[in-house]
Amino acid sequence: MRLARQSTGSSAQTGRRRTVRLGAAAASALVAVLYALIGIGVVSVVTESSADAPPLIIFGLSAGAAFALGAILLVALDRRILWILGALFQVGVIVMYINVAPHRTPPFEMWGITIKILQVLILGALAYLVITPSEAEARPR
Repeated sequence: MRLARQSTGSSAQTGRRRTVRLGAAAASALVAVLYALIGIGVVSVVTESSADAPPLIIFGLSAGAAFALGAILLVALDRRILWILGALFQVGVIVMYINVAPHRTPPFEMWGITIKILQVLILGALAYLVITPSEAEARPR
């Protein structure tokens, strides 16, 4: 009887992890699309930036590609090391945004704030995935 209860709890946790992974993947895909739109100029985020800033197309498409890769990894794999690296990446991107903001006009805008809100959600999901056991770790040995 005890094994049945553990397997049900493990199954519920596995389902919850999958839901969290898919939600984070959806948020990451949305961020990828927003960055791509910024890169190709459909969405305007700055009227003036520093001279040493990379062209928006390079910035937007490379950031979009990184978040698209994150979405793919979230759907395809469940590996703690990936979630740790992903969380560190999210923190790095958020910190860079805050550090670069004073050097652009406007410093903060709707699209950047929207992306950061999505990143905080992704970061929360990644933290959950890091601290809870994966399906492989939850299986009885």
